[in-house]
Amino acid sequence: MRDVKDVIGIIMRVLDGAEISEEEVLDLEFEAEGELLVALNEAYIKLLEFVHDRDRRFNDSQLDQRERAMLQEILGRIVQLSDRDE
Repeated sequence: MRDVKDVIGIIMRVLDGAEISEEEVLDLEFEAEGELLVALNEAYIKLLEFVHDRDRRFNDSQLDQRERAMLQEILGRIVQLSDRDE
């Protein structure tokens, strides 16, 4: 479960307004099954997109808000699925 908490933690940092590095995302490791694995993989991809879109997001506040909102939705799913699997 520690690995899921790492993913949740980095998403929460982003939602608090932080910027993250590609290295931080690449260091994430997680193991899960079923829908939780799908949600974690989606979060991983969205986090990488978030990092790679940094310059575009700085110049487009709406893009920044959309990407952070998407991560908020994914976070909600991860938490819901994690609670269900416990």
